[in-house]
Amino acid sequence: MIRLLIIPAKSLDKFILLLMGYIILIDMVNGLFLMQDFALPISQGIKFILLLLFLVRLSPTGDFTFAILLIVFFQLSPVAGLIRNGDFSAYFGDVVFAAKWINVPLSYLYFKCLFQSAYADTIQSSIKRMVGRNFIFLCVNMALGALGLGMSFYFHGYANAVGTKGFIYAGNELTILVLSLHFIIGSYWYYKQEYRKYLGLFLVFLAISFLITSKTVLIGVLVVGAIPIIASLRQRIHKKWINRISALVLFGTPIFLALIYLGVTRSGVIDKIQYSLERNNFDLLTVVLSNRNRFVAEGWDVFSRDFSWFGQLFGFGQHHHLYLSGHSAEVDFFTILFASGLLGLLFLLILLLFWLLNAQKLMKTSGYVLAKNTWLFLLFLILVANLAGHIFGSGIAGIFIGLSIALMHFKPVSHG
Repeated sequence: MIRLLIIPAKSLDKFILLLMGYIILIDMVNGLFLMQDFALPISQGIKFILLLLFLVRLSPTGDFTFAILLIVFFQLSPVAGLIRNGDFSAYFGDVVFAAKWINVPLSYLYFKCLFQSAYADTIQSSIKRMVGRNFIFLCVNMALGALGLGMSFYFHGYANAVGTKGFIYAGNELTILVLSLHFIIGSYWYYKQEYRKYLGLFLVFLAISFLITSKTVLIGVLVVGAIPIIASLRQRIHKKWINRISALVLFGTPIFLALIYLGVTRSGVIDKIQYSLERNNFDLLTVVLSNRNRFVAEGWDVFSRDFSWFGQLFGFGQHHHLYLSGHSAEVDFFTILFASGLLGLLFLLILLLFWLLNAQKLMKTSGYVLAKNTWLFLLFLILVANLAGHIFGSGIAGIFIGLSIALMHFKPVSHG
């Protein structure tokens, strides 16, 4: 077994988590430079360093071989594209694109390693600090956006700019970043029975969703907020809880509906929907899917007509398909199919099935208190990946998606 780890594992983990705690801030700085038309790949550089550190940390474990095979597998299609087209510029772009599909599983393996380590109890505080620090940076970013700084989420000309993403350039990834952080923090606080903090957190993320105005994040915050509650349900509910739930529904529903009404009417969501309907000739399906149904149909025509059997099996990288179709599918299963072929899609499906079955197994094992939450969140991610995309091939959000999935391995610290 190759062993790259030359310093104590715990020291390396603390350094990785410290670096990871500033990843949203780094992405904000990166966005600020991009707004000035100065492309400085700070964010990409930090993510690359983190992926290398993950590999170093995993080198003494049994997962290291799988991690290497994962990297090699997703570099096959860029190499095939280079051989076919001879375009080195496209090749390097495809290498970066392929690396995004590595991000989520490699992050999962890293956090699983932490939860299963001999010092799992003590490292949990470092994980919580990392997540908390990124949550603060996310709130600061959205607050700056609310003040009119940063970038709009939807931009169809200045008269039709709606929502804000602050200084985080990748708007679609901001959506799943918000939902992943909501899931991680919300699941933990609900498990700790910190219900006031859990409710406050829900309201904060609801406010963030209104600032973004994306359909995915608006609905997603409601779904993710409900996951810990659904996961905690038992066949029998105590009478005391029936009374509490009844009171909450009775008094909370009017307040909640009022917040939803004010958020929708004053955030620009209605304006965005109206503009989208007019732009797409009132085609409701196209508006709901944000044109992805058209992107998939056009992409499939190219894939089935212009790709050889070898290209359909292994893919020629993202750039080759984009060159022929003109647009990414923006739906994860089809995006990976068009870039990495049938084998790439099969690999993703097997990985998702493994996670679901593993979570289901841990749900039946004593001590894994968030396994059911993870199983439900995985189902939600799979649904979103095929409606909104940018989930399992995420950059900045990929680390937090990996942590979300790895929560199935979380066990409470021994002292409570």
